[in-house]
Amino acid sequence: MRHQKGFTLVELMIAAVIGLFLMASLMNLFITTNKSITLSEALSQNQESGRFAMDYMTKFIRQAGYSADFTAAAPPILINTPATPCTNADACSSNNPANAQGDRLSIPYVAGDDSVTKSCSGTDVGGATLGQQSIANVFWVSNTVGSENELRCRTYDYLNNTWIDVSAVSIVANVESFEFQVGIAENENSRNAARYVNIDTIINDATGSITLNLVRSIRIALLTTSQDSLDPNKVQTTTGSRKYIILDGPMIQTADDDSYLRQVFSNTIELPNMIESAILN
Repeated sequence: MRHQKGFTLVELMIAAVIGLFLMASLMNLFITTNKSITLSEALSQNQESGRFAMDYMTKFIRQAGYSADFTAAAPPILINTPATPCTNADACSSNNPANAQGDRLSIPYVAGDDSVTKSCSGTDVGGATLGQQSIANVFWVSNTVGSENELRCRTYDYLNNTWIDVSAVSIVANVESFEFQVGIAENENSRNAARYVNIDTIINDATGSITLNLVRSIRIALLTTSQDSLDPNKVQTTTGSRKYIILDGPMIQTADDDSYLRQVFSNTIELPNMIESAILN
């Protein structure tokens, strides 16, 4: 018989060890790549949520104080004071109300009867059929079970004290908190804000020196999260407990085992209708 050749036991053991090293390297590369992809998706989700929410709200906040009819003036912000009553608490601007994660912002304007426009919820307002309407676009982040972390809006007719929308509409998900401050001018002839205060400062102003005619801008801030309700075990960061302060809101502290990425977005929005009023004065 011809002599048969093969691998020795030592050669097989060496080959097996080399194979194990190669498999370990490939597994490590796979895990690292998967973590990088997950991190990239989380960052992208935060950026997309924050930028969309900011752009969307900015468009409607700029309408503050607008009136298609000069005989029907609209305030720049809807609050409940003796001088500017807002009889529906859920439709008024509020500093950290119980039914929201952060503040609630209510932006009023008068929609004319010459053309139909859209409210923040996509509802038709104004126009020949509906007629002139005194509208408020109300924004807040929901803390209701089933709609947590949703930036929501609802359309309110503040002149007739009725909701125009049957229910609130979700604008964007993955938002944990929303805060705002109001920019106040030194006097009615000044175009620029001299300081920023929360809405309670205006509501509780004992001397009545902070009037709505002094409002020139609104500063908003959001805290977005990469939390994925479809995959609650998705790990995106190994960082432990973190603390966030959004404008003048209460400190938000995450749990030690929280693995979600978060990002703060902020913007200061000038109110052209209020600035124009200051110039005319």
